[in-house]
Amino acid sequence: DTTVTQGSPHILEWLPRGCSKGHGVLKLCEKLGIDAHTELLAIGDAENDIGMLQLASIGVVVGNGLNKAKEAADYVLEETSDEGAVGVAIELFGFGNKENQ
Repeated sequence: DTTVTQGSPHILEWLPRGCSKGHGVLKLCEKLGIDAHTELLAIGDAENDIGMLQLASIGVVVGNGLNKAKEAADYVLEETSDEGAVGVAIELFGFGNKENQ
């Protein structure tokens, strides 16, 4: 059994059933003692990011992300991945502010 997701407009990914970015990020958070549902900011752009976006406390998609990812996100940025969207998200949600840490 496999799962097929779209990694970009021209790339399909075949993964063993149960494997996803969301599952991998969850395992990493568990290992690091991070509560993904309250402490994780996930930033993505494609269908293969949906599980990770839904897992996170805040799921953000860049402006040039695919529609399926945008539908799963809590927030969609205007900025694209080529325009510094990741930095914008980090600043916008306070993860880059040392006073919040």
